[in-house]
Amino acid sequence: MKKILVPTDFSSCASIAAQMGCWIAQKTGAEILFLHGLKTPVDWVNLPKTLEDSYPEIKKQIGQANQYLDELVQQAKHQGVKAEKSIAFLEGFETIAQTVLDIENDLIVMGSHGQRGLQKFVIGSHTEKIMRWAKAPVLACRKPGEHLPNFNTIVFASGLEDDTHPAFERLIHFADSIGAENLYFVEVTTPYNFKPTGEVMKQIRAFVDSHHFRAISLHNVTHYTVEAGILEFAESVKADLIGIANHGRTGLSSLFMDSIPENLLRYGQFPVLSIRV
Repeated sequence: MKKILVPTDFSSCASIAAQMGCWIAQKTGAEILFLHGLKTPVDWVNLPKTLEDSYPEIKKQIGQANQYLDELVQQAKHQGVKAEKSIAFLEGFETIAQTVLDIENDLIVMGSHGQRGLQKFVIGSHTEKIMRWAKAPVLACRKPGEHLPNFNTIVFASGLEDDTHPAFERLIHFADSIGAENLYFVEVTTPYNFKPTGEVMKQIRAFVDSHHFRAISLHNVTHYTVEAGILEFAESVKADLIGIANHGRTGLSSLFMDSIPENLLRYGQFPVLSIRV
């Protein structure tokens, strides 16, 4: 992992995401880019310098944004992490999601909760667009806690589709790079995809057989919905992170439809690492 992108609007949840990004960067030796999206009524990038004084409010916003970004960069450097900043000037119907998707990176870390926090920034269409279309894995936390998780215990939820092998391999590399100790692999059986436990466990073992980690604990749980099963299992093992393969809008999976990664964020308390298939 070389580059981590942390979109921020300077809210409390964004602050937690920034700290989380720095912690991962420390573990992996990656660099961080802090990105802030600023919507302006004019094309600020191409606006002649002589006209900038005509928009004092925009200049004030830019100044404040740069100040906050500088603070994040300095905080990262104090932790031994190389960091840079960038402001994306948005105009018209542009969204921060579009800008995020255009930036090459190895991981996106973002917050996703709060009436005055990142709600408009990532919840809804922005979250869906980033999670479904980002080539890089997206690590999102729904709301801040008292302490940063150490990601020592990770749950990977899978429907055992053949095309999710690369996603699981990426999760293993991530777990290795941050020093995770416990990795749980879980498949959720619902009334709509029912199979006997023995058959499911045989499929799980066959799926995991080609992957290697220090120790992978295999589980099949039953529940009314996939999301409820994943969250209940994650709570039972005191997970620090849930990993999931995301098929995006074109996915063929009968289990992992578009809304599941977002639902895990919306209804659970765990950070979610969404890995695009």
